[in-house]
Amino acid sequence: MTYSPALLSSVARQLQRVFEADHQLPSDQEELIRQVARMVLYLLRHNMNQFLHILYRIDVEEHKVKRAMLAASEEEVADNIARLIVERELLKAQIRFRYSQN
Repeated sequence: MTYSPALLSSVARQLQRVFEADHQLPSDQEELIRQVARMVLYLLRHNMNQFLHILYRIDVEEHKVKRAMLAASEEEVADNIARLIVERELLKAQIRFRYSQN
């Protein structure tokens, strides 16, 4: 699905806050997923508590996370979870936009 640049930019800013990233995240969807996957991989290796807190805060569905964790490598797990995170934030941004129009 194609998303508007404004929506992607909003999601990138939100994820920058959630992950406390010290650099600006890209507004391109695939590049955003790659950047989030790098941060997820780091957290998986070094700070599982913060990783779980972020998943809870973003409200990623637990059964989807469990399925994503079944991947063969840590890198695949990180990529799968990054896609879930970006997908969830896009959905939340769409809902915010829709209700702000009414």
